[in-house]
Amino acid sequence: MATSSLMISATASKIDANSQAATEACYHCGSPIPPGIELSLYIDGRERAMCCPGCRAVAQLICNKGLDQFYQQRTTYNEKPEEDHAGNVDDYRIYDDDEVLQTFSEVDTTGARVAYFLLGGISCAACTWLIERSLTRLPGVISANVNLQHSKLSVRYQPKHISVSEIFAEVNALGYRARPFQQRAQREQLAQDSRSELRRLGVAGLGMMQVGMFAIALHAGDIQGIESSHQGLLRWVSLLVASFVVIYASRPFFISAWRHLIRRTLVMDLPVSLAIGMAWLASIWATVTGSGQVYFDSVVMFTFFLLLGRFLERRARHLQDANWWQAQDALPDAVSVQREDSWVAIPRMQVNVGDRILVPAGATVPIDACVTAGESAVREDAFNGEYQPRTVVEGDTVFAGTINVENSLQARVVCTYRDSRLAELQRSVDRGQAQKPALARLADRVASWFIAAILLISIATWLVWHQLAPEQAFWIMLSVLVISCPCALALATPAALASAAGALRRNGIIIRSEDALESLSRSKHLIFDKTGTLTSAELVIDSVVTLDTFSEQQVLEIAAALQAHSRHPVSGAFNNLRMAKGMDQVSYHVGAGLQGELSGQTYRIGSESFCRTIALSLPYAPSTELYWVALCRVEKPLAWIGLRDRVRPEATSTVQQAMADGFCVELLTGDSSNNGALMAQELGLSHYACGLRPEQKMTHVETLQESGLVVTMVGDGLNDAPVLSLADVSFAVAGAADLASAQADFVLLRDDLNLICVAYKKARQCRRVMLQNISWALGYNICAIPLAAMGFVPPWLAAVGMSASSLLVVLNSLRLSRVSAETQWRPGHG
Repeated sequence: MATSSLMISATASKIDANSQAATEACYHCGSPIPPGIELSLYIDGRERAMCCPGCRAVAQLICNKGLDQFYQQRTTYNEKPEEDHAGNVDDYRIYDDDEVLQTFSEVDTTGARVAYFLLGGISCAACTWLIERSLTRLPGVISANVNLQHSKLSVRYQPKHISVSEIFAEVNALGYRARPFQQRAQREQLAQDSRSELRRLGVAGLGMMQVGMFAIALHAGDIQGIESSHQGLLRWVSLLVASFVVIYASRPFFISAWRHLIRRTLVMDLPVSLAIGMAWLASIWATVTGSGQVYFDSVVMFTFFLLLGRFLERRARHLQDANWWQAQDALPDAVSVQREDSWVAIPRMQVNVGDRILVPAGATVPIDACVTAGESAVREDAFNGEYQPRTVVEGDTVFAGTINVENSLQARVVCTYRDSRLAELQRSVDRGQAQKPALARLADRVASWFIAAILLISIATWLVWHQLAPEQAFWIMLSVLVISCPCALALATPAALASAAGALRRNGIIIRSEDALESLSRSKHLIFDKTGTLTSAELVIDSVVTLDTFSEQQVLEIAAALQAHSRHPVSGAFNNLRMAKGMDQVSYHVGAGLQGELSGQTYRIGSESFCRTIALSLPYAPSTELYWVALCRVEKPLAWIGLRDRVRPEATSTVQQAMADGFCVELLTGDSSNNGALMAQELGLSHYACGLRPEQKMTHVETLQESGLVVTMVGDGLNDAPVLSLADVSFAVAGAADLASAQADFVLLRDDLNLICVAYKKARQCRRVMLQNISWALGYNICAIPLAAMGFVPPWLAAVGMSASSLLVVLNSLRLSRVSAETQWRPGHG
């Protein structure tokens, strides 16, 4: 900590000294001060010269906020602010518009709004500190966090107390550039970064070839003899090429190492920077003095292989993001919307909830909508990877990003794009990627200690070899630094998690928290809710007990004719039945049933008390555990119709597979009837509890957790949300309530409980791969470091081995992205 403080002070002093030595340099941005400009500000006890009113205004604002210690913490000059830096709130009023604001913000569960900004002009950790401190002092701002690596600012605030335009103005007033963080802006930034990485990789590759040729000539000259003038020329040319590679291509390593070092954090770029910098400086010294060996070829080769490994790793990591971008790019920019009696094309972002839209055959559905006219099929592989289209008719919902493959459809918009299924899935992915699972956090801690150990081992190696062979001590220490770089260890968990999450998404499973993958792999206690989870939440007719001369067919036709006038869940059981003709004057009695007229007779269907008022002789309902509705006419009971909740067709196979995987499977239900016991018996479950309130379910889960069990919960309803949040791992089935889905770690996109077993197998495989990666990374270093310390590995070979180790970890992780026949979704299972 003391060392870091000295470095910060030294850097600040250096900037300060530079500004004083060159009286024409601006204290804020370092630019030359134009002739005739006499602007200054009293900072840190001294007058500081400024080059323009913009720099002076920004510096004045920083000092007025009591944040002038920023200038002692910064490691480089600030970017010169634009002329209109003042941050006029009116310039950003457009972002206060709800429609625009929703494109780069969201409302969290507490009612606060979280806005995301893409920042320009940030250069170091001090910029992060300044922005966060300044924003959190604004009334209404709850928190502000800057991701320096991605130049991303997230601000959580109360809209009642501050507007987003005021936040824009504040950031701009500090001398930074803020714009809404959107996928397109992020993609542009990533594309720019990719081009920059390719340029650095290309420079390192060309430099490696050029310096390599000179190195061959130098080594051949050492063997066969070479004039000193020719040797010196080759060394100086190698110095120029290698220096350009180090200064340009290796620059990100030095910047990253320095930024983390001043924040008292050890990262893998520190030994990398030390290895490159020390080898380069030592070779320069050998060139200038004309003594010793030069290793410019090792420097550029090490840089090239390290850049290549990181470039390939990033490409693999961003592959999953590209799939979402393609789905968003496929959305049409213009949508045909009905206006009076004609169809008018308007921008997609201007479509409102309730608008009637036209989706032509072959077109991509622009927004989530309910079909109002037409019959077609939509391909939903954007969500689940399944190319078999789903048939849709009037009343079905189609989702943004899916493709209408057969006939034109008319549909009513049910939500904005911000609330669409595609947007929600992307937010779920983002939330999952923002969290690190326990195994990943462990790897980070191991990496930090590992780097510290490597630095000590390298110093010890140099001390030993300095006694044995001083001319080799530096290069052997260099090999130790290079070969021990823990890149593979740092990639061990992120690469595996990204690949596993991508495979599960293609199977129709969204991960909200990748930490849940690690927990699921250790879970051996699986709890199901009953209604809507193990059952389809749709009643079906189980039996009919006739009480008169009417046949069962006649009873069902009369019942279907009455139920056709109701939207009660009970009516769904009669939807596909033939109806008696002539039923009219049907009226619905809330909480009781329906009454209608047929051939001059009054009929009723519903509860026992409702029917008994016109048919006093109605017997009591049968005692079997079904949901019974009575059918009667005046003075004549006709039948009891028994309904039951249909068990999902795949429920039995899911429970059996879970048991085969070693789970203790349990059923918890709020149903106080005997239906829960009957279902448990049907599914072969010996552990079940009925008639439980939500708080009782939570108590039961807590008891299991206190005994050391890792509990997985599966549910669907609003009442399941608390216990889903409490469980170590939670699943929300397809069609679950929004609150339940929001609390779940996994969300099933398809109506198939077998996906739970698919997720478990993938979680187990992911854990194995992560452990393999970590074992390989540690094993490689344990074996390679002694060899390097004994002088058996030259620096260039150390660079090859380190890069190959990282690539092996990435390739091993990519195995998780495969969707095997065992885990592939099968038509008919949802």
